[in-house]
Amino acid sequence: MDKEDIGERFIATKEFSYWIDTKSNTGVDSVLKEGKFKPIQDEFVNFGFLKGTLWLRLDPEKFPNPTKFPLLLIQAHNIDLVELYHKHDGDSFIVSKSGHIQPMFQREFPHRNFVFRMGHQKETILIAIKSDISLQFSIVFTNQRNLQREDYVTQWVYGLFFGSLGIIILYNLAIAFFVRDKSYFYYIGYVLFFGLGQLSLLGFFGYFFVPNSYYWKRVGIPVFFSLCLFFFVLFTANFLKIKVRLPRTTRFYHLLGAFSLFNVCIALFGGIAESSIGVSWLSVIICLTLFGILIWGLKKRIRSFYYISIAFFLLLFTCMIYGLLKFGILPSNPFFEEMLFPIASLADITLFAFALADRIQLLRQEKDLALAQVTSLRRERKISRDILMQSLPKTNPDVKNLQIQIYIQPMKDVGGDFYEYHSPNPYELGIVLCDVSGHGIPASLISAMGKVAFTTQKDSISSPKQVLEGMNRVLYGNCSPQYVTASYLYLNSSTNVWRFGRAGHPSAFLQRASGEIIKVHPKGKIIGVFPEIQIDEITYPVFPKDRILLLSDGVLECFDPKGNMFGDAGLLDFLKTNRELPNHLFKGKLIQELESFSNREIKDWEDDLTFIFLELV
Repeated sequence: MDKEDIGERFIATKEFSYWIDTKSNTGVDSVLKEGKFKPIQDEFVNFGFLKGTLWLRLDPEKFPNPTKFPLLLIQAHNIDLVELYHKHDGDSFIVSKSGHIQPMFQREFPHRNFVFRMGHQKETILIAIKSDISLQFSIVFTNQRNLQREDYVTQWVYGLFFGSLGIIILYNLAIAFFVRDKSYFYYIGYVLFFGLGQLSLLGFFGYFFVPNSYYWKRVGIPVFFSLCLFFFVLFTANFLKIKVRLPRTTRFYHLLGAFSLFNVCIALFGGIAESSIGVSWLSVIICLTLFGILIWGLKKRIRSFYYISIAFFLLLFTCMIYGLLKFGILPSNPFFEEMLFPIASLADITLFAFALADRIQLLRQEKDLALAQVTSLRRERKISRDILMQSLPKTNPDVKNLQIQIYIQPMKDVGGDFYEYHSPNPYELGIVLCDVSGHGIPASLISAMGKVAFTTQKDSISSPKQVLEGMNRVLYGNCSPQYVTASYLYLNSSTNVWRFGRAGHPSAFLQRASGEIIKVHPKGKIIGVFPEIQIDEITYPVFPKDRILLLSDGVLECFDPKGNMFGDAGLLDFLKTNRELPNHLFKGKLIQELESFSNREIKDWEDDLTFIFLELV
């Protein structure tokens, strides 16, 4: 083919031969004598991670027309050092330098690739190439007009590519601040460092951002792609919820992310070749691990795995195409090979964005469903609360020579506290105060059963032991897994006899007219758990002006903002301080004291609050 008729660019890679000086100790004057040059077989060559110096040779008979093709372009972006040696009317070699080691303004022709002016060489050309990063390139003879035209086209294409990445980052950054989902922040980190890695790989980072920094031109590719892998691991692990679904796998997967950060450190401290190799191996291992995770998720038919799987298999397809290009099975060119992975990666990134959007939609649907369920549950709980409150006695007991104050405040919608009384005549009173473990509808149902159990014990009104043991026999087997604590008081205002028994419930307090306070705490197990329980009962004589307080644990387990509990000590101080307080003011005063101690209103408490206050007159 006549080189003068091939247009404005000529891919000349096959015209060169190569020799690798593994020790990089051969001077340029000895290369032609000692070098065992071999022909290059491909228009786009891949030498991988090359140790030593790669020498390229072009003999004079293969030179293109220097008038038509005055520029030699080495189409690569990650070469540390490129030196072009040629002779012209003399014995000594003339050298032109380029590569990362050469600041942009000192190059013969500033460009993101490596460009040399050819002139009218009449003897063999030698090119020395050194690079710590994987070495792939093609060699093209062209002219300035064609080079500018190609730059114009490629910069438009790459501008659209990087502009798309920028829009994706800004859009998802805005969403991330609204939804506060870590997956979005990990995704933004992944896209950001992928974009910076591509800028480095394509030469734009060195050309536009660090034209004179040898260090950042070299470390950009391994550092940015290592950080890209780190955020990719975090994003996929968090998005696919691997920690919950595959806890053993997630340790290894996160370890790969940690190695990615370690790889960044290796690059920053000078291990460019080692770090670049590390990026390649980490990419392979992460992909293989993720492949296994995705296959598991697809078998389980988990929706969140679908988009990630499509993106991943698209990337595998791209790798297959790239392999076919390398083996020459499919026709190719350097631009196509250069853009193949960026285009596929952009498609992957877009699919990941769709996956996040689908996740938001799914979360919104789940939120709406949960809200509907909560609304329905609250409605049911309110109905249960109303039933429970209406089932409580409508009036206080009317017993001669006795004043009674009763207060009950269920927790929020439904409580577990209830009370019931029986007064067969004007002088006798039997009253039970119960607390069902837990809250909500189950507690409400057990409360209703507890009231029924108490009505079956009316014949034993004078014996706390018989009442509580009898209630246990009725409720045993019907409470599981919950239980009931209870206290029972019998009072005869005619004979001045007070008996008290408890089944796992807080103590009662007897305050004498003199001010003496007796904490009454007989033994007794909880109700509903054991087939039979033993209840002790205590009998005290009572006299006018004596006071009795029954309460649930909500009174004692009141906490202040510092975490201190009201407890027995707080209650005893309150009783001593308010010994002369009229009976009808006691209820309001105790509530005021508890609200002041907790610095909260009673209605906002986490537990039920019930107490019964009696005073003989």
